[in-house]
Amino acid sequence: MKKNILIGSKISNYSLIIITLIFIVSCGDKKVTPKVTQLNSNTDALIIGLQSFNDSIVWASGTYSTLLKSSNAGADWQVFTYPKVDSLQFRDVHPISDKEAIVLSAGEGRLSQIFYFHVESGWRKVFQMKNKQGFIDAVQFWENGQGLVYGDAIDSLAYILKTTDFGRSWDRIPTAPLTNEGEGGFASSGSNILTGDEGKAWIATGANGSARVFYTADYGRSWEVKNTPMMTGEFAGLTAIKNSNDKLWITGGDLAITDQQLENVYYSEDDSKNWKTLPKHQTLGSFYGMAVTNYLGNEFVIVCGPKGAEIWLGDQQKWKILSEEDIWTTTFIDSRTALMAGRNGKMYKVELE
Repeated sequence: MKKNILIGSKISNYSLIIITLIFIVSCGDKKVTPKVTQLNSNTDALIIGLQSFNDSIVWASGTYSTLLKSSNAGADWQVFTYPKVDSLQFRDVHPISDKEAIVLSAGEGRLSQIFYFHVESGWRKVFQMKNKQGFIDAVQFWENGQGLVYGDAIDSLAYILKTTDFGRSWDRIPTAPLTNEGEGGFASSGSNILTGDEGKAWIATGANGSARVFYTADYGRSWEVKNTPMMTGEFAGLTAIKNSNDKLWITGGDLAITDQQLENVYYSEDDSKNWKTLPKHQTLGSFYGMAVTNYLGNEFVIVCGPKGAEIWLGDQQKWKILSEEDIWTTTFIDSRTALMAGRNGKMYKVELE
């Protein structure tokens, strides 16, 4: 009998549809599992700054005037050091291109510096703090070359610097919000500035009784101040701020408390008007760094600090410990892959599978 090509085609199509439906259902039932792999950073410095340029190019920075660059998503690292001083604490870094980065040195007074670095031409100092009480904490950019640096207050205005030329020059913003006495930030992960679309930015503050968010919608020309439920104290407040799916996420804690579980991971769905907390995690003490991603329709949140790192599994609505090492900083380099780093050059890749 001659084969009916049309019927055969229909049968094949129906079979394909059934197989596809089975695949979708089975994938829908699958729970996401984080896979943790240790990487070789080629340094024993404390890594504090960590940010990707894309899903392959990643920059990191830390103590001993150390700057790192990976061109293959963290598998291998090239190490650079500032030749004039080997004791600077590079507590944040922001990629400008695959060969350029802005590097922030944190410390009291003149130790607070900003460098422009190029893989081929080397280092150029573009800012140095003049005030003896000054201390800068973090740097972040918009895509158009405008960027912000935040530091501890030295007078009644928040200490915020701005650049409009990809970090080649910096000036203090005269319209910054008023600060509380002693309000500043924590240079613990380079995560307390967040930039968004159309000139939006959020700065997370802390110390001396403050745990607030400074918000601008016009590249820093004007500011609003928003309160948060984070614990406050002399060494307490916000350490990191992130966003995902129109949610604003914050973490932090009291850095003086190291032996207790703290309520220190919050999110807001209405632009900081109201805050909700996630269920209690297992890691003790404060968190320094945070990274958030949306993967397969669920949010996954990594938090890390001196007592370890955990991930909130949005698909299962529970926490899972990733590490008990001293981890200061973390970032997602794509929707399912994150890097974490901390003391003694320890670095890990986290893959959602």
